[in-house]
Amino acid sequence: MLPPMGESGRRTILVVDDEQAVREALKSILGREGYSVITAEDGARALQLLGEDVDLIISDQNMPGMSGIDLLKLVRVRHPRVMRVMLTAEPDPQLPVRSINEGEVYRFIRKPWSNSDLRTIIELAFQVLRLEEEKRRLISLVRKQRTAWEQGKSPADPVGLEAELLALAEDEIGDT
Repeated sequence: MLPPMGESGRRTILVVDDEQAVREALKSILGREGYSVITAEDGARALQLLGEDVDLIISDQNMPGMSGIDLLKLVRVRHPRVMRVMLTAEPDPQLPVRSINEGEVYRFIRKPWSNSDLRTIIELAFQVLRLEEEKRRLISLVRKQRTAWEQGKSPADPVGLEAELLALAEDEIGDT
């Protein structure tokens, strides 16, 4: 099943790994699932590619120049709505804890990965993103309704159409 279309089109995943074979494998697997996949060979290039269109980043830990944790910490601050996933062969047992605590990653995946597990994790990540988007939309709606109510408008008429029509009717009555 293809991921739902967002405002910018298909859901976009940024894969960051210094190994070209890993980037190509992930691009192929996730591309077949209907995602738009862009790749970067290191953290610096990933930061250049991040923008409004990236929904999820999958980063390796051990890369030249910038570690995956450092990259994901920057992403968390600069692009807080981008979901973060760590993918690494690093055997350090503390790495998952550090990546979750410091980079606030959604999931930690060890190399070599299982394609079915990877697909499931990515699908669940996008479900979380959809829920977050819905939550923001509902909060915005509640705020608009509260503002309308505070301005004396009916919650059933948040744009004030009822009040505007009443004012027009009163003007017409006064003009006759």
